[in-house]
Amino acid sequence: MVHLVVDIGNSSTKSAVMSDGRVLSVCREECLGNGLSELVSDAKISCGICSSVRELTDGERILLSSLPFPVIHLSAQTPLPLRIVYSTPGTLGPDRIASAVGAWKRMPGRNLLIIDAGTAVTYDVVTAEGEYLGGNISPGLSMRLRALHEFTGRLPLVNPDGDVPDVGYSTETAIRSGVVLGMRDEMLGCISRLSAGYDSIFVFLTGGDAELFGIPIKNGIFADEFLLLEGLDTICSFNEKM
Repeated sequence: MVHLVVDIGNSSTKSAVMSDGRVLSVCREECLGNGLSELVSDAKISCGICSSVRELTDGERILLSSLPFPVIHLSAQTPLPLRIVYSTPGTLGPDRIASAVGAWKRMPGRNLLIIDAGTAVTYDVVTAEGEYLGGNISPGLSMRLRALHEFTGRLPLVNPDGDVPDVGYSTETAIRSGVVLGMRDEMLGCISRLSAGYDSIFVFLTGGDAELFGIPIKNGIFADEFLLLEGLDTICSFNEKM
């Protein structure tokens, strides 16, 4: 089965044609448009699925509804291979759902922690029994750097790329080290705390900023950029078989 999967994030949109978990072709745009139309033009797609962390524009809705195959708009009400036990499923981001499913497909039957370091940092837990429990959300790297600049009178906006000493030797390095090392300690603390509570928890670390933090993961992996897309493809297959 060939599927169209669409991930609409806070800063960009990623669309891919996938078959049996493999990415056949992919495009990135600021919002859905010509790239998506070209992506699907020659593909024999049976089903599509869209995950969006924001409201779709009228143009995006029209584009998706015009496709010659059904498109699932992912939410907590969508049938899933995991059971959601989150107390407010209506507020749960579809991107978190998709990443959890992608991780579960790779490592079924294990306790899982999925850390996604993007615009925000999300921490999500899936039990070995296939229950999505929930997790935590904190500001991402750029958000923290921007907040220090915008909510103070004199602190500069610092580029995340550069020296990250243990002890900052200038205002710039003090800010960068405070944010980068603070996030690293936050992630390590979360891994340590949850490892004590969940046997043999397996960690997935993904997202655009993940590799900046040098997290040593004893029982886990750096997931590639397609973890969320794999989850969408898995959900699409799950619904087609129902």
